[in-house]
Amino acid sequence: AMPGVSMRLESAFGLDPKQMPAMDWLFSDVICYPARLLALVRRWLEAGRARNFCCTIKFQGETDHAAAAEFAAIPGAMVFHGAHNKHELMFVLLG
Repeated sequence: AMPGVSMRLESAFGLDPKQMPAMDWLFSDVICYPARLLALVRRWLEAGRARNFCCTIKFQGETDHAAAAEFAAIPGAMVFHGAHNKHELMFVLLG
């Protein structure tokens, strides 16, 4: 294990960001609908506990362009299709 790096083997949606320690990075590769990931990201942003975000927005069936636009509308956010992404986008926010 790397010092300062931890992995949680529990539901990402059950975590209360306000109860978590401050962290430099929040990475998420959770399989869920984009709107659910957006709600999770917003909870973490409101709590102010993560400085940087890197999350995979996974689409099932048709692409949810509205959700992608909401991620992109977060001030300072970048949303892009990475070289190895299939039916998904990356959301990155650097603090």
